[in-house]
Amino acid sequence: MSIATEFQRAFRLHQEGKLREAFLRYDAILAAQPDHAPSLHYSGVVLMQAGKHQPAIERIRASLKLDAGSADAWSNLASALDAVDRPEAAVNALKQAAHLAPHSAEIWSNLAASELALHQYADAEHSARHATSADAARGRGWYHLALALDGQGRVLEALDAASRAAGVAPADASCAGLKAQLQERIDQLGQARTTLEVALARMPTSAALHSQLASVAERQGDLPAAAIAHANALRLQPDNGAALSQLLFLRKRMADWHDLATLRDRFRQGVAEGRALLTPFSFLGDPSTRAEQRTCAERWAKGYTTPTVRSRRLLTEGRLRIGYLSGDFYDHPTAVLAAGVFEAHDRSRFELSGYSTGPDDGSAWRARVAGAFDHFHDVRGGSPAALAERIRADGIDVLVDLKGHTEGAPFDVLARRAAPIQVHWLGYPGTLGAQFVDYLIGDSVVTPLAEAGDYAESLVLLTGSYQSNDRTRVDRPPPPRAALGLPDTAVVLCCFNATFKIDPEVLDAWARILAAMPDAVLWLLARGDDDPAVANLRREVAARGIDPRRLVFANRRPHADYLGLFRHADLFLDTWPYNAHTTASDALWMGCPVQTVRGETFAGRVGESLLRTVGLPALVAPDVDGYVAAAIELARDGDRRAGLRRHLDTAGRASPLFDAATFARRLEHAYAEMASQYRAARRAPIVVPPVAA
Repeated sequence: MSIATEFQRAFRLHQEGKLREAFLRYDAILAAQPDHAPSLHYSGVVLMQAGKHQPAIERIRASLKLDAGSADAWSNLASALDAVDRPEAAVNALKQAAHLAPHSAEIWSNLAASELALHQYADAEHSARHATSADAARGRGWYHLALALDGQGRVLEALDAASRAAGVAPADASCAGLKAQLQERIDQLGQARTTLEVALARMPTSAALHSQLASVAERQGDLPAAAIAHANALRLQPDNGAALSQLLFLRKRMADWHDLATLRDRFRQGVAEGRALLTPFSFLGDPSTRAEQRTCAERWAKGYTTPTVRSRRLLTEGRLRIGYLSGDFYDHPTAVLAAGVFEAHDRSRFELSGYSTGPDDGSAWRARVAGAFDHFHDVRGGSPAALAERIRADGIDVLVDLKGHTEGAPFDVLARRAAPIQVHWLGYPGTLGAQFVDYLIGDSVVTPLAEAGDYAESLVLLTGSYQSNDRTRVDRPPPPRAALGLPDTAVVLCCFNATFKIDPEVLDAWARILAAMPDAVLWLLARGDDDPAVANLRREVAARGIDPRRLVFANRRPHADYLGLFRHADLFLDTWPYNAHTTASDALWMGCPVQTVRGETFAGRVGESLLRTVGLPALVAPDVDGYVAAAIELARDGDRRAGLRRHLDTAGRASPLFDAATFARRLEHAYAEMASQYRAARRAPIVVPPVAA
C-alpha cells in the first residue's frame, strides 16, 4: 500500500476524532518515511489536541523544515505556541501562514486575535480588515476589527464593526455581547438592552448574555429585571461566582429576601471551596468571619495577574510624594470624608497628587477635591497599564488606594505595583487580600493588632477613628415633618443606610423596638419612588406584626438637604454586620445620636469607632438584645436624647472625629513611618501616637 493511501486513512481517522488510531498510523508512516512532512504535521496536531504541546511544537516545526509552504502547518504551530504562552512566536507563525494564504479569512482573523492579545491594536486592525475583505460574511473578522478599533479609542467605528459582526453571525453570543457592550459604553442603554434581548431570543442558554443584560438593566434602574437576568445566568451556570455575587447583592438592595438564606449559604460554601469571582464587597454585609472575608478577598485578588516584579526604587529625597487613587472624587461619601484631610496636608513635607478614575460631575465636591492636590489628574478611561506607568513616571512614593474592592475600583493599577509603597484607606472596610498592597489603615477598634492574622496587609492603627471628617459640612433646614410624611409628635427612629445593609435579622430587631414604642415611626432611605425595597420592607415589617404605615421613606436628595433631615430624627438605629459609615458620622455631626452594636469584623465595628471618638461609648451595645433594650430605653427618654444632642452639638463637633488637621498629622506620621520601613527593607505594623508630629 502506498504512503499516500496510508496517509489518507490516517487523516480520515483523525477527522473522525479517533486520535489514538490516527497517531499510530501517522507514526507507522514516519517509521517507513521519516521525512513525510504531512505525517509530522498532523501527528503534531494530534499531540496538541491531547494537551502535549511541547512535543506537538517539535513535530510541526520538523514538518515545516521539510515543507515551509504549508499555511496550515504554520497556523497550527501558532495554536501550539499560544498554548505554551508564547504569544509573540505565535504571531510570527500566523504572519507566515497569512503570507502563504493571503485570501484565508480564518488565518487573518486568528492573526488579529493574537495581535489583540498583545495589545497591538493597529496591527490587529490591519489583519482584521484583511479578514473582512477575504470574507465579509464571517463574523469573527468584524468582531476582531471592532476590538481593534475599540482598543484605539475609536468607539463609534468599533460599534459599526460590532454591528456588522452581530448581523452576519446572529448565533454568535460574543458578537451580540460586544455590540451591546459598546452601546452601553456610549450610554445607549435602551439600544444595548434591545440588542441583548434579541440575541437571547435566539440564544436563551447563553449565561454571558443574561449576565450582560442584568448589568444593563441595573444601570437603567430596573432592579427586578436585573435580578431575573442574574438568576437565569446562575441557573445556567450554577458555579458562576459573579452571577451569584450580583444576585445576592441585588436581593439585598431590593430587600427581596425570599431566597436570601439559600444564596448566602451558596456564597459562603463557594468561599470555602475557593470558587472564583465571588465578590468580597458583597460578603461584608452577610454573616461571615474575618478569616472568611480574608479567604474571599485573597481568591479575588488572585484574579489580577501581577506583572514581573520591578527592582526596588529609591524613595524621593525631601518631600515625600503621596498619590491618592480613587474613582470617587466627586459628590460621593469618600470625597465628603477625605476632602478636608487633603487640604490639611503639610505641603512642606508632602507633595500630593490625585488620580481620578471616575466621573467629573461638575459638583462643588469635585472642584474642592481637585483643588486640594498639588497635581490632579483625570485619568478615567485609560488602561491600567498606562495609569501605572504614569504613576511611576510621577515618582509617587506612597500610593493610597481609596476604593478597595468596591465598584469601579482600579485594582489592576495596584496589581502592577505602580508605587514602591501601596496602601489602602477609607474606601473598603476589610482586607484586600493582595500581596501587592502593603498596609491597611484602621484603628484599635476596627483592626486591633490582636487580629492582624485576619489581614493580608500590615496594619496601621490611627489614634481615634480611622475615618476622617471635617467641620465644613453644610446643611439646609428641612421641610416641616408633615411635608416629609412624619407625624408631628412621634419619636422618629431613622436609618439612612443603603438598603443592602438592612437584612432580616436587623428588621427583626427593629420590629421589636417598634412593638415596644407604638407611637414611634421608622424613617428609611429610598432610591426613588419606584424603589422595590419600599414595598418589600413594608411587607416584611407587616409579617413581623408592625403596621407598615409606620415605615416612612425619604428619597435621595442633594447632600445639604439630606443632612437637614437629621434635624427631625430622634435616634439613628445602626445596621449590622455592616454598620453605617459616612451616614453615621453625618448623623453625629447633625446632633442625632447613633445606637450601634459591636460587631466582629471591620465593617461591623465602624459605629463603635465613631462613637468612641465622639465621646459616646455608652451607645455601643455588646449584642443584639442589648441593642434592642438600649434603643427602647433611649427612645422613651426624651431628656437623655436632648442631652446627647447637646453633647454632639458642642463637645462632639469639637472632638477629634471632625478635626481634619489633626487627622492629617496622624496620617502623615504613618506615611513617614512607611517610608522609613521601606528604606530599611522591612515592614511591620504601625501604631500612630495620639499627637503625631
